[in-house]
Amino acid sequence: MQSQRHRGVDAIESSRTCWTATTIMSGLPQELIDRIIDQVDDRISLRACSLVSSRWSPRSRKHLFAQVELASINDLRRWCARIRPGPSGLSSLVEHLTLSESHPPSTSPSPSWLHPSILTNAAPHFQSFSALRALEVRRWCMTTDRTSLVIHSLGSSIKNVTRLTLGDVTVHPSTLTMFIGHFPHLDNLSISTVRLAMTLEGTGDSHREFRGEIVPTHPRGKFSASGIPMYQVPMVFKAITLLKPRFYRITLDFDIYGSWRKYWPLVKACATSLEELQILTDATSERTHLDL
Repeated sequence: MQSQRHRGVDAIESSRTCWTATTIMSGLPQELIDRIIDQVDDRISLRACSLVSSRWSPRSRKHLFAQVELASINDLRRWCARIRPGPSGLSSLVEHLTLSESHPPSTSPSPSWLHPSILTNAAPHFQSFSALRALEVRRWCMTTDRTSLVIHSLGSSIKNVTRLTLGDVTVHPSTLTMFIGHFPHLDNLSISTVRLAMTLEGTGDSHREFRGEIVPTHPRGKFSASGIPMYQVPMVFKAITLLKPRFYRITLDFDIYGSWRKYWPLVKACATSLEELQILTDATSERTHLDL
């Protein structure tokens, strides 16, 4: 009897505490609730917060859907099945979108989930990313057709992107220029582990046709590059200089010591706006060059 009574008292005290906490939280101003949710940094807790009440849900969902990665056809199908497209839906909360393949790219295009029959159906969802500000493309073989299809699928959302990241991609030089040139308001362009493949689709003729539509990057933009094979650095930089960029910060993180001619065209193209040039080299590689 005594233990049962203690359990009953504990239950009453517990419910009283929960009721008090709920009452206190419900009385908080919305601005303070939003600040509390802003401090939550894991998805499990954010999901729990989104279920607390209607006042907690909007801010929790804002963080839950701020970053989305689509790495397979199953990812895209789940998104299309569960999320309703439209200007006021959850798609409008996506600020950072990552498109990637499950395997590293090769010089010969392999079957990909990024093909017309899939992306055409998903276009309404891509075009609902009205808050999109950052786009990452990783482990992707960027054929001209595939790249054009993604640009078309993004629609007007592409105009809002200010941060573009290309990582571990294989691309033809003219396709690289064409892709970057579709982002008129870039203030941060990051390229890492890019391999140029002349065998991919992308011709001089198509490049000349597009040249008149190229829009310079943001006048206060930053460009960073790393992991580019030394013999391909001039071609990568030439593809970017054709955009007439106005970067004010350039950071190069690869062994380019003593090879200023490889990056000078890009520096010269940004001469009127460049304020900072940072070249990061491996100390061991630098000493090797000096010894030679």
